Amino acid sequence: MPVPAAARRRAMAFGALIAVAGAVALGAVLVLSGIYNVGASAGHLPLTDRLLKLVLWRSVDTHSAGIEAPDLADPGLVRLGARHFAAGCEPCHAGPGIRQSPVAAAMVPAPPALDDSGAAWEARELFWIVRHGFKFTGMPQWPGDGRDDEVWPVVAFLRRLPGMSPGDYAALTGRETAGSGTAGCALCHGDAGRVPVADPAPALQGQNEAYLRRALEEYAVGARQSGMMEAIAAGLPPGERDRLARDFAAMPPPAGGDTARDPEAVERGAAIALHGAARQAVPPCLACHSGQRSSQFPRLDGLSAGYVAGQLRLFRDGVRGGTPYGAIMAPIAGRLTDRQIEDAAAYFASRDRPGMAAGTGEAAR
Repeated sequence: MPVPAAARRRAMAFGALIAVAGAVALGAVLVLSGIYNVGASAGHLPLTDRLLKLVLWRSVDTHSAGIEAPDLADPGLVRLGARHFAAGCEPCHAGPGIRQSPVAAAMVPAPPALDDSGAAWEARELFWIVRHGFKFTGMPQWPGDGRDDEVWPVVAFLRRLPGMSPGDYAALTGRETAGSGTAGCALCHGDAGRVPVADPAPALQGQNEAYLRRALEEYAVGARQSGMMEAIAAGLPPGERDRLARDFAAMPPPAGGDTARDPEAVERGAAIALHGAARQAVPPCLACHSGQRSSQFPRLDGLSAGYVAGQLRLFRDGVRGGTPYGAIMAPIAGRLTDRQIEDAAAYFASRDRPGMAAGTGEAAR
């Protein structure tokens, strides 16, 4: 006698319930008994390894959707990314001509060599990986919260990494001229004889000593965000931070006069710097950044337009609002339009430092 369809469905549902309950019970036994070996020396089961890689690939593809990469062809951006990589990534991932640390190699999973990363992953995917890291691995998220602008140089470098020779890698990372103290800082920021490696790294020479000291202290305690500078500053004793601030402040200031800027943009920026934007309650930039006010305010003359504009956007977006002086700038930057930010940046990039006419209290025009 045939079994009614409803009865068959009930039997199948009951069987499925029994199977699920059995799987849960088996899982509970496996977890609570401690039978499963979590030691790194045991490695992953082949099935576990394949499953984790599948989850990783699909997760990166899904979560990186919609991310648009900027222009990554700038050689300066590649060099800056190489120096970020050498300081923060190379200890685990090695590099051309650099052997992987035995400690990193013993991790499960071991950090892979990234020689083919630029070909294996799209730029948006590389950005997401560097920015967010991976759970259940030793890959951390980017330390500087909100500093997406620091991640793109690393992506630019990774895109260039496939096939790179050890000599080219050493040149890009600055290892050939590496040193400690101001020489080490100059790899990115430049010094009396070198310009900064790229716009995101500001020139420090001739800057206010008190401001440089405060910036290093804020990086060291995590009050000012930077995926690179926080770790560097935290590793410096207070006396070394004082010495670096003093040495850079004593160097000849950088030359401005960036004539490549749009003259009209420079003129509009001069109006903001000298007179502010009354309708938006924006005070003149030079009310604080003239060089004759508090030494806690940075001098802006001669800094690259890319750096000044980038920092104003960080203030506007709330990334740099967590310190007492940042709390002053954040609401001001928040009232600036994108064009006003670019104009003000163009103006300061066009100027030589010092930016004051002697005894006038106003910027020299």
